[in-house]
Amino acid sequence: MYRTLRIASILLAVLLATACSPLGAQAAPELTGDHVASITRMFLRNHFSRIGFDDAHSDEMMTRYLSRFDPGHYYFLRGDIAEFRRYSNSLDDHIRRGRIDTAFLIYERFLHRMKEREKYIAEALEKGFDLAKDETFLLDRENAPYPEDEEDARRLFRKKLKMEMLELTLRGQSQEQAAESLRKRYRSQHFRFKRYTHNDVVTAYINAFTSAYDPHSAYMSPDDLENFNISMRLSLEGIGATLRWEDGYTVISSIIPGGAAARQGDLQPEDRIVAVAEGESGAMEDVTNQRLIDVVKLIRGPRGTTVRLAFLRKGTGLVEKRHEVAIVRDKINLTEGEATARIIERAGPGRARAYRIGVIKLPSFYVDFAQRSANPANYKSAARDVEKLLKGFISDRVDGVVLDLRSNGGGGLDEAVKLAGLFLNSGPVVLVKDVRGRINPYHNPHSHPVYRGHLTVLVNRYSASASEIVAGALQDYGRAIVVGDRATFGKGTVQNIITLPRGLGGLKTTVAKFYRPGSSSTQNRGVEPDIVLPSLNNHLDIGESALKNALPWDTVQRASFKPWGELDAIIPVLRERSRLRVSADDYFRRVGREVKEYVRSKKDRKAVTLRQLVEESEQSKRDAKEAAQGGTGAAAAEKQTATKVDPTLGETLNVLVDHIQLQSGDSLPAIATGQG
Repeated sequence: MYRTLRIASILLAVLLATACSPLGAQAAPELTGDHVASITRMFLRNHFSRIGFDDAHSDEMMTRYLSRFDPGHYYFLRGDIAEFRRYSNSLDDHIRRGRIDTAFLIYERFLHRMKEREKYIAEALEKGFDLAKDETFLLDRENAPYPEDEEDARRLFRKKLKMEMLELTLRGQSQEQAAESLRKRYRSQHFRFKRYTHNDVVTAYINAFTSAYDPHSAYMSPDDLENFNISMRLSLEGIGATLRWEDGYTVISSIIPGGAAARQGDLQPEDRIVAVAEGESGAMEDVTNQRLIDVVKLIRGPRGTTVRLAFLRKGTGLVEKRHEVAIVRDKINLTEGEATARIIERAGPGRARAYRIGVIKLPSFYVDFAQRSANPANYKSAARDVEKLLKGFISDRVDGVVLDLRSNGGGGLDEAVKLAGLFLNSGPVVLVKDVRGRINPYHNPHSHPVYRGHLTVLVNRYSASASEIVAGALQDYGRAIVVGDRATFGKGTVQNIITLPRGLGGLKTTVAKFYRPGSSSTQNRGVEPDIVLPSLNNHLDIGESALKNALPWDTVQRASFKPWGELDAIIPVLRERSRLRVSADDYFRRVGREVKEYVRSKKDRKAVTLRQLVEESEQSKRDAKEAAQGGTGAAAAEKQTATKVDPTLGETLNVLVDHIQLQSGDSLPAIATGQG
């Protein structure tokens, strides 16, 4: 299983590493009904659930597809839905036979309803709203009835627009400014749907099918595959700028430091790209009102080649001046995704020298598959980078290490195994159950750990997949204290990417499940930290359990392994000391109050009045002012993060210092208790 996943990933990356999209590149072939039937069969053969495409999945596919266009039930009418639902129990038969006409029937109807809403939006925004008149607005319309007729639809949309206008005015816009912002918002939203290609519609249809089985399986277009590879290898070839789509234009959001555009020096944030040409003499192609993904494809290209851009820049005059620039494409390293390290000193009571704690922040489990295949001795990867950082910590004689995996959504499975192995002796790191029910252990590839010292792992609700493999293994072995939100995300499934022939993209399919060495699946429940810190995340609907059609939690037989140590005896002590510190800390007190207020008035709230929105906005402004003046609370803490330790990391450092002192046999100082 390990070899299969690894080879598939390498082959995928090799194909994509040479892929580029210069002007005039061959477009992806049109997805036909036969393609859809073939993709469906391939998916059903490989999916972990081994469940056929029956009427229940057919009905769920219809629900997923309708939600792609109208999740809030504002556009389609009840008569439309009644017409579409006649196909709910037959999509399984249609898709096997390659029939995709239902996809286009629904899409065309949506465009028709959207045109009707556009006319009403223009009328309503021109007329304006009485924001002083209180009304009740339903927050979650996922299960709300569709409008009965056009009049009912206009009534619902009026309330939607009024609430959105109120939100903008509460942020400081005038009603006129808010109306223009809403015009741009809906123009952009509707434009994207209008620009759907044939393949976009079919892709949405296929993904409605895959999401009926689980939330992580999906058909990936050639563009999706390329973007996947970029995220894994943390590099791409292009000009070095991030782009966004705004009101018909591709706009420069930022210039990546050190990239080709930064070195050339002409482009600036907020410049609007209006035309693109390939090479020194290629003809300019107008890109206004083109989809962002299509413009990006024109701008990207092989390292060393030239792309010319025409752009508009806002100035002091009424007429925007058109500029042109030629940029030689280069390799862009996306360094914000790399592992980083710093050493933080923490005073220890009764010690002449402060404790030196090494902190490693790891945003993802990245690996450049193509580079690894071409040059196994020197390639970019999370495990290799963390190993270098740990060796630096050892040279600097740190007293302990914090591995910060907050908001790390995962990445390469073998990278997670290698990284966990940097802290462990030999043994299984994770168990993987395949589609046939076979259990395959992934063993630590290192004969000895790189770092043997005190270790704490910091996680939050957004730590997922590979992060959970590492945290779960280190917890099961008794190797580390895990600190953070009440649980990690809970994504305990393996996705394999099957490359499709003839440039059709790929099929990401859930083919296996992860299990910790101690037998428990990370799926759905995640990893529960030894020490839970106050956080609003603990009360929000975040994680795998909140996703539609998530696979269930279960267990397998415990693996055979030798624990690193026994932490059960000291965890209650560490937990109680942390509780006492948190109760006396201004930041965590503030979080506690925010949580109580959320649970009291907002959690499970189905509707809100406009008056409530105004009151909550005013309270938020008072809280922000108090935090700015007093230097306490969440807002102040976030402001200090760039130069100081954020409160959650700070408490994690305190836990680690306690751990070091306990294992050293030192007496722990008393902690003053908080009030309230």
